[in-house]
Amino acid sequence: MPRRLSLAPAAPAPAAPASAPQDAHERAVTAFEYAVWHLGSAFARWRRDCLALLPDGSLSGAEASLLHVIHINGTAKGLAEISRLLHRDDLANLQYGLKKLLRLGFIEKADPKAPRKSVTYRASARGRALIEAYVRLRRDVLLKLTNRLAGTTGAIEDATTLIHLMIGIYDQASNIVTGQRGAHGRIEP
Repeated sequence: MPRRLSLAPAAPAPAAPASAPQDAHERAVTAFEYAVWHLGSAFARWRRDCLALLPDGSLSGAEASLLHVIHINGTAKGLAEISRLLHRDDLANLQYGLKKLLRLGFIEKADPKAPRKSVTYRASARGRALIEAYVRLRRDVLLKLTNRLAGTTGAIEDATTLIHLMIGIYDQASNIVTGQRGAHGRIEP
């Protein structure tokens, strides 16, 4: 169980000399985190508003994400792969979403006779039609906007690489504070 940090005021720390590079780094990381919050909210609004315009687009953003991931590369996917691709570990919520998508006819089991633990899912004709409508709307609106800015493709590629690297760093930091109990990952015998 992770230790809880106390919110009680701590004894004043001895004054440390100002570290301009460290301060700049902390400000940069803080600004990055703030931008990620904004990006997450803006992307969620885009998905919601885009899906609302589509025929048959009554899915939540989380359900639409499930459908899109299942559709990627046209290959059937099981729960473990879906979880990994969405970078989520809340399997019960993913299973609930899968059941809903099955019930609504957006996905189907790739092999209805497969044992429960090895079930894979693929987009149904209804699911593929919804994704294709989303892709058309995305091209007509979002890609036209991003394509008008010079250098956007390279900047987006660089930002994507940085975000993937930061995901790894945040995952490692999370492992340190929750599993290894220590600022430097010390494991006590």
